[in-house]
Amino acid sequence: MPNGLALAISILILALLFSYIVSMLLSFFLSTTPTPKKKLKDTARRMKLKKEDIFADLGCGDGRVVFEVARKYKDVKCVGYEISPIHLMIANLSKSLLFPFTKRVQIYAEDFTKANLEDITVVYINWGTNISKKQADFLKKLKRRKKVRIVTPL
Repeated sequence: MPNGLALAISILILALLFSYIVSMLLSFFLSTTPTPKKKLKDTARRMKLKKEDIFADLGCGDGRVVFEVARKYKDVKCVGYEISPIHLMIANLSKSLLFPFTKRVQIYAEDFTKANLEDITVVYINWGTNISKKQADFLKKLKRRKKVRIVTPL
């Protein structure tokens, strides 16, 4: 019978393997297009956020856009939504290293189509070209809101 440490390590390895498989399946069905690191500063600059804005990255991946916006605009609340377990682990680890004691920067493990985005004023979307019907319907609904500005990569 394995001791507690060996059992814990085995469970952790199985959980990571399961997360990897789920992430691969999600990326197979959903288009994943990370924002190139070279374009991060320019993308954040183009947003021209104000102190009262609340920024959201829908499908934030590893959180690079959320973190760049949080670095550039110190008074703006920044949130990211992601459902891929591997991306979530990377984003949360990065958040704990870059912004350890702030509630101004948050990463949520939530489907953004089901999230409450009423307070969000600026949305970043980098979904690529292969978007689902659910995403297309959500985008139409989001565009109808008056106080939301949608930013996409160049």
